[in-house]
Parts: sequence; structure tokens; C-alpha cells
Amino acid sequence: MAIDRDTAVFSLQDFEPQLWTCLNCFCGLCVESCPVFIEARNEIGAARGLAQIGLAFMSGELSLDDLSDFITYSCTGCRWCEWNCSLNKPLFIERNGNRRIKVSGATAAELFRALKAEKGQVPAQVRDALNNLAKLGNPYGGSKQAKDKWVADLGLKDKAENLIYFGATAPYEDRATKMAENLVAVLKAAGLDLASMGGKETDSGAFAMMMGEEGLFAEMADQNAKTIKALGVKRLICLSPHDYDAFTAFYPELEGLEIKHYTQVLAELIEAGRLKPTKKIDRKVTYHDPCYLGRKNNIYEEPRKVLGAIPGIELVEMKKNRSSAYCCGGGGTGLFYDLPKINMNMTRSDQAQAVGAQVLAVACPICLQMLDDGVKSRGHQIEVKDVAQLIKEAL
Repeated sequence: MAIDRDTAVFSLQDFEPQLWTCLNCFCGLCVESCPVFIEARNEIGAARGLAQIGLAFMSGELSLDDLSDFITYSCTGCRWCEWNCSLNKPLFIERNGNRRIKVSGATAAELFRALKAEKGQVPAQVRDALNNLAKLGNPYGGSKQAKDKWVADLGLKDKAENLIYFGATAPYEDRATKMAENLVAVLKAAGLDLASMGGKETDSGAFAMMMGEEGLFAEMADQNAKTIKALGVKRLICLSPHDYDAFTAFYPELEGLEIKHYTQVLAELIEAGRLKPTKKIDRKVTYHDPCYLGRKNNIYEEPRKVLGAIPGIELVEMKKNRSSAYCCGGGGTGLFYDLPKINMNMTRSDQAQAVGAQVLAVACPICLQMLDDGVKSRGHQIEVKDVAQLIKEAL
């Protein structure tokens, strides 16, 4: 169920009760598998460290200058701490908890970024991405005209029952663009009527929120909601789990609209017999659960059902899978800003290598970029492919 946007945009002071809750608990469940702690072995980047820092900042013990880049930007928002926190486990909070209520190191880090952004104390890479988001609706600086042309070349309509939402990555990053094109080809093969907003499509606000631009998130969400509602579509199909999460969690105006991640749609089409993968792919494949598809939205089985429908594939699981999956490192500001000692994409690539995977399957354009870079950096002989690409190869 969508929630009121007021629960999404707030300040560090508004979040103070959750910081005290974390500090008073001090159990350490949030640290146990926090990727930042695993990478850097420094607890100030994990939830209870961030809680102490936030409280010290509000009491005047620390200043904005004391919030280093590691403190402010190392968290990728993987939501491990939020998912594993015993204080978020009561049934009422699990069902009705929102960003303002849940104890979360990710939210604390996003609010630190908001404070830095207000004072202009932002690393150049993050600043450039934010400026592009504000001016052009995407972090890459791509033009609306380029998106209009790309959508036209794909033969997508202005209006149809299904609105495919590409988000802020395609067609501005090559790997994300190919991922989107594979998905369009597969959905067309299944006979789906598809529309796109083209150049009118901007970031859902997911990038803006992760990078600390709370106000920009609200502006983008307001505009997107108006544009989507005006189209009168029946179903919204998202390429990115981050957009899917934003639409389902922070867009009350879209309540009643069917919103799906593309792997859910592919699973439905295969079950209905509208997609019939018949070509064998004799490869050992492991699937990486995106944090915002799995832990955040409990979508684990649909991508595996899609992969399992492809003849010849041997599906193997990494040790960290489903709710305990390791982050690719691209959330937060990780896609744009590298920090020393934080190499989650390489660590995840090693985990795929450890199970003998020949293909690392993904279902997120951010994961695709990060893990492709991670595999190449490690020199592993693993192909990184999205789920739609594998289905397309099997048709």
C-alpha cells in the first residue's frame, strides 16, 4: 500500500526518536552483516555508529565538518540494518512502518547527505549527478530529446495499457540501455501493448532521495504522479527495483494502479504460456537479489522462476542470497562516488566466483553496472546478464 509522502521527506531532527531507539538498544544485529562494516571494519559506517554520530551532531558535540565522506556516503542503503533490526520486527511496524518510523542506518545516512547538500558540502561526483537530476531528470546529463528518439526507434506508443518505466539510467548508460531494449523485445514477443513517456520521463525520485535531496525527491514525485495519472494506463512496469520501490512506497496518488517490477511480469507471462523459452542455455547461473527488490519488497521467487524456465540453465545460489544477499554497492551514492576500502561489487563478484558461476544474473540496471565492473576488476570469467536478456536468448 502506498504511504503519504510526508513520511518520506523530513529532517534529522524529526528522526531523533529512531536514533535514540537504536542507541538504547545497542544489540549489534544491524552491524552483523552490514556491507560497510564487512568492507571497512569500521562501525561508524553502520547503523548504530551513525545513530551515535547523529545524536552527537544534534547536541553540538560534532559539527557538519566532522561528518566525513566515509560517514556520509559509505552507506549504500541496502537496508540490511533496517531488515534485521529487532525493533522493526513487531507485526504492526512490519506491516505499517515507513521511512519516518523504522529504525534505519540508511535513512540516517540519507539525512546526513541532506545536511551536506544544504551547505554545498558535496563531493564533485555527487554534485554533478544531483545537478543533472535537477536540470535534466537523470544523473548522467542526457537530453530529453535523446530519450524521445530512442523510444521512437523502439516503436513504443504514447498511450497503451502498459506503461514501461525505464527510469533515469536508460538510454544514458550503455549497459542499462541494452537491458531496457532486451526487456522491450521480450515483452513485445509476448504480445504486450507498450507505451513510454519518452523525454517526459524523469527519475522516480529514488536517486534524489538516496543522494540526500529530499526536496528534489518530492518535486519529482509530484510531477511524475501527475504525468502518469494523465496517461490513464492500467499497469506500470518498472525496469529498476529502486523505481518500483519509490512508486509503491511514496506515491499515494497511484494507489489502485497495478505496479510491477519486470521480473514479476515475465513470470506471469511464462506461467500463462505467452512466453515459451525453448533454446537451451547450457550455463551455470547464479542470481543476485537486488536489495530493493528482495529485502525491501520481498520479491525473491519470480526472478528465479523466470530463470528456471530456461532449458539448460543450472541455477546455483551464492552463500548470501535472498534476504541475506550482499549489496552490489551501487545504492546511495555508490554508483557515482567511489570510497577507499568500499568494494562491494568486487566482493559480490568473488561470491559468484566461489560457486562456479559462469553467468551472474541481475534484475536491476544499477546492479548490472556495478557487478559488471566488479567482475572485470577481479578478472573473473563470468558474464553479467540481466534476466530479460537471458529470456531473449532462449526464445
